[in-house]
Amino acid sequence: MSETPKRPGVIDWALLIILVILWGSAYAGTHIGVEVLPPAVLVAARLWVGAIVLGLGCVAMRAPLPRLSDGRTWGVLTLIGATGTLFPFLLISFAQKTVPSALAAIYIAAAPLTVAILCHFLVASERLNLKRAVGVAVGFGGVCLLFAPALLDHGVAAAPLLPQMLLLLAAVLYGSTSVMVRLVNPSLHPVAMSCGFVLVAALLSVPLAVHAWPDAGIVLETRHILAVLGLGVLSTGVANLVYVLTIRRVGPVFMSNVGNLAPFWSILVGAVAFQEALPATTFAALAILLFGVWLVQRQGAR
Repeated sequence: MSETPKRPGVIDWALLIILVILWGSAYAGTHIGVEVLPPAVLVAARLWVGAIVLGLGCVAMRAPLPRLSDGRTWGVLTLIGATGTLFPFLLISFAQKTVPSALAAIYIAAAPLTVAILCHFLVASERLNLKRAVGVAVGFGGVCLLFAPALLDHGVAAAPLLPQMLLLLAAVLYGSTSVMVRLVNPSLHPVAMSCGFVLVAALLSVPLAVHAWPDAGIVLETRHILAVLGLGVLSTGVANLVYVLTIRRVGPVFMSNVGNLAPFWSILVGAVAFQEALPATTFAALAILLFGVWLVQRQGAR
């Protein structure tokens, strides 16, 4: 793997769009799943489905997992599985019990800022220049504008401080994970890498799911089963593979644009699937955000 990410091409933009759709659509699956499943159980279910899908991908592509004796690789995969998948899922699920979704989205949109800052100090080829810094800030501003109407009704002061801090921690964890992906042995196949950290996250989720399992049991309808399968196969299995491929091809800063673009897709899905009203600022915010994305991916003048 080259240390210097190449300029994004058509394939890279296509991967970015696919990831935005896969992660942005997770909102709908989660919305349906939590009707009957505790958050910890839903997270565990989607992780195990995702791990199975990626495991089958490893078999089909003859991409073996690292040897158990490779402690360094498994150490990084464990960090990615815990900090980039399991813990953020749980932190966000807990925080959204008391924090408005608009405020939660803004906190999570801070992940690209974390990526940009960490890359500046840890990844020589991804140092911030003026265009990238402005682009990341503009993108974050676009997300803030998107949810401004909702925040007028449910402001920062109206939400408890602890859940807000948990959301900020989730954003930092997401951002740091994007950098850690670059630390994994580049010879490890992307499918094997994705399977490795999702499998670790799935294993870590078991005790939490057992603890959260309701005494009365769980009765699932067809739509709940489809929601779990969609979250596991698409938003966890396929999405994490695309995530790894994108970072390896063009670096974590470009990939971090997903953190700002996914809320727009989530809103569109909510409008279509659940008849939720589009924020009045949707299209103006999208235009601002796309301008920020354009600045971030330009690697020219500093």
